Amino acid sequence: MKTKSVFIIANITKPDYLSALERAKKVVENAGIAARTFTDPTALFTEAEKGKPLCIIIIGGDGTVLSAVSSAVNNGLSVDTPILGVNLGKIGFFSETDVDGLEAAFSRFLAGEYRLEESAMLKATAGENEFVCLNDFMVAKKGFSSVAHFEVLIDGYSMGVIHSDGVIISSSTGSTGYSISAGGPVIGPNLDVILVTPICPHSLTVRPVVVSFDSRVEVVMRSDCVLHSDGAQLADLPEGDRITVQKAHTRVKFIRVTDRNVFKLIREKLA
Repeated sequence: MKTKSVFIIANITKPDYLSALERAKKVVENAGIAARTFTDPTALFTEAEKGKPLCIIIIGGDGTVLSAVSSAVNNGLSVDTPILGVNLGKIGFFSETDVDGLEAAFSRFLAGEYRLEESAMLKATAGENEFVCLNDFMVAKKGFSSVAHFEVLIDGYSMGVIHSDGVIISSSTGSTGYSISAGGPVIGPNLDVILVTPICPHSLTVRPVVVSFDSRVEVVMRSDCVLHSDGAQLADLPEGDRITVQKAHTRVKFIRVTDRNVFKLIREKLA
């Protein structure tokens, strides 16, 4: 009979990460479950594929979750194991609890008093390269003082050439990320769509667009641009290059032990 286990990873750049990591390990072990700690997300998810832990506890902020999940998926690893987020950051949309509430949250998880919230992901194809993100892809201008020029097509229909600082193509989950700061709408829970949000467009007629999750969004570069994914720079996109963004078949499962009011979270976290 295999020993039950829980994998734990913490953002080592956070001032209190070590005490939070030790506390999480103690909570797990006090429940009679083996706790394994990691510092490398790729190693963590590699072992998760082999060992099938009960869950993965990720300690940090939203950036920690994005980094861990993106690192796993873009290295061809599964993210099927449910994630329990413990917030050490400022906002913590992905997190279910803080360090003080971890023991209670974990106890409810073990008792089966939880639900899994699945977040859809997006896939971008640029030439022969393919990337997957949880929140968003961003095509941005090459230099600080320049302007990006690109054409956006939705299922082959052109929105025209846009002149702006860039464009954000986000999942429903990503609607509360960079997109909301750029004037994009909040997408309600359990609604899978793709959101296209121009960043500081040089025209008042260019507005955010919400399209079907089955749509194909293409961006054709009319100037040199840069591709970012979940806050990390991925590749240069010279003039004439094209990227295609579509739904990915990968979903991330977050453990929820309480009811979540996303609108209340926005009001409290982004005040």
